[in-house]
Amino acid sequence: MNVAPVIPLIAFSVFITAIHAFQPCYQNQQLSSWGLRPKPPRMQLSMNMVISLDRNAQRQIDQFQGWAADCGVQADNGFCLVGDMVDGNEDYRAVTSTGTSEGSRVLTVPSEMILSASLIAQEYRGSVESALQRLEEKGFLRLQPHFHLFLKILMEYEQGESSAYYPWLDSLPRRWNTAASFDYFCMSTLPPYIKKICQAKRDELSAFQESLKAFDYILPETKADDELVKFAYNVVMTRVLPSQEDYKIVPAADYFNHGNEANVAICYNEQTADCEVYASRDIAAGEALTLTYDMPTNPSHLLATYGFLNEAPATYCKLLFTNPSEKLKQIGYDPSQLLFSTQDGSISSPVWDVILYSKLERTPGMAEAKNAFYEAHMNGDEETKFAIHSQFQEATCSVLLEHVETILKEVSQLTSMMEKFRNEDRHPRLPLLMKHHAMVTLTFSKVRDNLLSMY
Repeated sequence: MNVAPVIPLIAFSVFITAIHAFQPCYQNQQLSSWGLRPKPPRMQLSMNMVISLDRNAQRQIDQFQGWAADCGVQADNGFCLVGDMVDGNEDYRAVTSTGTSEGSRVLTVPSEMILSASLIAQEYRGSVESALQRLEEKGFLRLQPHFHLFLKILMEYEQGESSAYYPWLDSLPRRWNTAASFDYFCMSTLPPYIKKICQAKRDELSAFQESLKAFDYILPETKADDELVKFAYNVVMTRVLPSQEDYKIVPAADYFNHGNEANVAICYNEQTADCEVYASRDIAAGEALTLTYDMPTNPSHLLATYGFLNEAPATYCKLLFTNPSEKLKQIGYDPSQLLFSTQDGSISSPVWDVILYSKLERTPGMAEAKNAFYEAHMNGDEETKFAIHSQFQEATCSVLLEHVETILKEVSQLTSMMEKFRNEDRHPRLPLLMKHHAMVTLTFSKVRDNLLSMY
């Protein structure tokens, strides 16, 4: 195993350039068999120390790496953790200090360490049904796997140092920039599209907290601790990895940050169920090891869910239709395809298709053109599509220009409000939201310039 040297930490108040590799230090630590208690007794919080949730609590990365090594984590080809300050928060990411070639293994995590939603569900069968019923009543049963992981995090937290996962929990962030952590002022500074996404995430948290009340095996003081509940929710939502028919949190593998183009791939060994991570291309020394999180061209979604601003080469154009028709969806109404280039403001073809078809749908007397365009699209007849686009170019440009200018006006007004009431001590997430608004303004201004040149 290639192990990078451990460089001493520089104070986080300045900046972080520490590199951590997995090295044994917990010689007697044993990872227990899940540590789940199907019917745990009511008790007061463990007299053992629980992790501090204070925003300024230092993340214990050294202890985590030692624990991980003792539990059997194998770090290969220079896998290590590098620390930085990102948007005012302490952040760690996986890198390769030596570089590696395509197909090489960079990390192996034993199956015993993995938190599996399906296994937790089996352990809790007969104890969690009332909570799941409440989750269903709130309309969030689709998040049942995440809720099981959420319960697991809380139960391990209650065990304090007695938890086999204590070193991992103590390495996790205490500061979050996710929508669940926004205050009401931050929510008031968001334009409609991202505000809708952020409110949906806050509704998830609220449903989890309400459903938790029906689970008898979490202590009342835990249920009443809003910051702890928020911590557990954020841990699950930012670190869960979907796999076939399951959702998992994999300590150590949860340190792969997002990249617009992933350079590693995760798989699970069919014989051992261990998590194995391989390079999907050649990777240079010092390069970050990355996965691609869902919806990479939607920075609003990534900010709301994971708490970072993704600077992708293209971004969602923020077109919203209430109850879009099935045919409009077939034409291309899909946020992952309705894109503006962040580099030059160019407009993707599906944007033009959706705007034209939606206009034809809503305009009396356009049934013939609407049907012709739909048939041409479904049959791949680009010549006919081009002819219809040309016929209505001025009208579609006008609709899109109005949309772009509306977004720019909204974002400008909200940015002015942020500047007027800016107080980073009270609202520490404002700088990140202002960066988001600045990115939207820059991109949409380029689009506006392109549209004006078409007249």
